Amino acid sequence: MSTTTTAHETISDGQQGDIVLEQSGSYYGYLGKDGEGFHHHVDEATNTVYVTLSRAERFLPANAGVYWFRVRGELNHREELERDEDRDRWVAYVDSVRGWIDRPVPIDVKEIFAEMHSTQGDQR
Repeated sequence: MSTTTTAHETISDGQQGDIVLEQSGSYYGYLGKDGEGFHHHVDEATNTVYVTLSRAERFLPANAGVYWFRVRGELNHREELERDEDRDRWVAYVDSVRGWIDRPVPIDVKEIFAEMHSTQGDQR
């Protein structure tokens, strides 16, 4: 007969209650840190911007093939965007009202692939 021990992890309501956003890396985006110190996170699945004082923590759940991102803390603002183009307007609005301290460099994947294939002779 073997002995089995069970470990229980207790998560208080306070710990779960402070999660503003938790999303797969496939659907998480980061717009940057504004002039007032707030971080702007995007849930790509719902096209919603979350503004918080906290940066996202990156973690890899068991059996997951992609990293996930979790944002904890107090929510300063949530903006539900109607179209993808509205994101550019949000960035411009924040720039005019708060300014940006830290903006990630946008990566145009189509342009990168086009350059890779043109230099390698691939005509797809």
